[in-house]
Amino acid sequence: MSTRPGLLLRLCALTALSVRLLFTAGAAQATPVNRPIAWGCANIFPNAGWCNVPTGLSGATAIAAGLDHSLALKGDGTVVAWGCGNPSADFGQCNVPGGLSGVTAIAAGEDYSLALKSDGTVVAWGCGFPTDFGQCSVPGGLSGVTAIAAGQVHSLALKGDGTVVAWGCNGAGLGLCNVPAGLSGVIAIAAGPSHSLALKNDGTVIAWGCAGGGDYGQCSVPGGLSGVTAIAANQYDSLALKNDGTVVAWGCGAGSLDFGQCSVPGGLSGVTAIAAGQAHSLALKSDGTVVAWGCGGAASNLGECNVPNGLCHATAIAAGFVQSLALAQLCQTIAFGQLPTETYGDPDFGVSATASSGLPVSLAASGHCTVSGAAVHLTGAGSCTVTASQAGDANYNPAPDVSQTFAIAKASQTIAFGRLANKTYGAPDFRVSARASSGLPVSFAGSGHCTVRGATVHLTGAGSCTVIASQTGDARHNAAPRVSRSFLIRLPCKVPKVAGKQLASAKRTIATRHCRTGKVGHAYSRKHGRGIVLSQSRRPGRVLPARSKIDLVVSRGRRR
Repeated sequence: MSTRPGLLLRLCALTALSVRLLFTAGAAQATPVNRPIAWGCANIFPNAGWCNVPTGLSGATAIAAGLDHSLALKGDGTVVAWGCGNPSADFGQCNVPGGLSGVTAIAAGEDYSLALKSDGTVVAWGCGFPTDFGQCSVPGGLSGVTAIAAGQVHSLALKGDGTVVAWGCNGAGLGLCNVPAGLSGVIAIAAGPSHSLALKNDGTVIAWGCAGGGDYGQCSVPGGLSGVTAIAANQYDSLALKNDGTVVAWGCGAGSLDFGQCSVPGGLSGVTAIAAGQAHSLALKSDGTVVAWGCGGAASNLGECNVPNGLCHATAIAAGFVQSLALAQLCQTIAFGQLPTETYGDPDFGVSATASSGLPVSLAASGHCTVSGAAVHLTGAGSCTVTASQAGDANYNPAPDVSQTFAIAKASQTIAFGRLANKTYGAPDFRVSARASSGLPVSFAGSGHCTVRGATVHLTGAGSCTVIASQTGDARHNAAPRVSRSFLIRLPCKVPKVAGKQLASAKRTIATRHCRTGKVGHAYSRKHGRGIVLSQSRRPGRVLPARSKIDLVVSRGRRR
């Protein structure tokens, strides 16, 4: 291989990942719609800033990734470059020419950049000493270009007539610029550090280069490969996307650094775009997700295969030396479990929801409840719906709201209603009192020899009375179990005249008048014989409460 020592050093640097370890680069915030998202770049020193995506790139339409820089094409046709933070690797590839506009496509080479303008011309920049092999010297008069590709020491342009133009390769001796004679009908091109690819309109792939010790099998297109719709190339491998959404990889042969970038994941399908990096490969699926593979070995695993959690709606991908890029959004979801049935009156309780982004989740309530922070307070029976939301930030889109609805059962209640004392028929009306645990008013009803109006009991005769306390419930409470209290209603004691009667007869008379015989005393009497009632404690004719006692004094007869 005929080449300059600088090229050999750069080729060796591609394999010496283990000497570039230390710090991690963080991604800058940007709006979460149609913006470049970068990952990888971990444990590299010095860190060139490959993954530090500038702000203000919302609406970018294309991205590209090189060895020491990254590019984005904005919707207004201008180009933004970043990286190049390592002075020893800054060869001008991030110095976008002033006034460059009307750009429709971009490509990032190892140390230079290309832009295709809407007029079909190509602009190149970078290639500072000692990386200039003529790859930035766009051929004079080149026009009618529809696609571009950037390698390490050469550049490719696809013209509208289906032919390919190559330039650069000064002293490289890899055959990169030796476009096969008669090549036509090309619809896509790709450039790696040591080979070139062309996709023809019949779905077949042509490869050239791989000379002078740069052959790792990446130019050995698999026999029978057809139905290809897209191609990608890097130092050790080639990729092809077929029209059935599957990916084919080849290369990674003897003398290469095989990091698994040629080991397409089993079952990978639904792919719409591909990208080839130094030690990894990317695939964009029709559902907007990205799949990465390769990155085998500690020295090559710099995070470029760690697709960010929540990456979604991707429309384009690019793979560089230590970085991966996607035009995408970061979506998030909320995990919010089902809530159990509660009962009105239960104490406030906490709920928990988490966003996959790690951002805080806010809660709102509707129905018979309120939410303060994460505490739910029940305001009634029925149902409550708690909705978890995450509004997003500069990185993440808003998460879809997640609502959980649970039933709130009515609260139970009881009635405290004390026992009632027996009454005497004819006693004045009296009031009863009962209390419901809910605090709701209690109503009363009567049965038997009484009536109840409000809380006032009126006795209608002798016998018994039952007062029933009830509380029918409301929107928040079930009806309380009824509580009944019964009492006896006795006829009044109408005091009879029993003086002068035999004691036995007096007792019978007292009982028939609903009174009771009380204490019986004895005294001598000169007028009355033994056993005759001499006096009684209650005046005859008085009306007393039922079973009132009447004390008697009974004659002992004459004193002897």
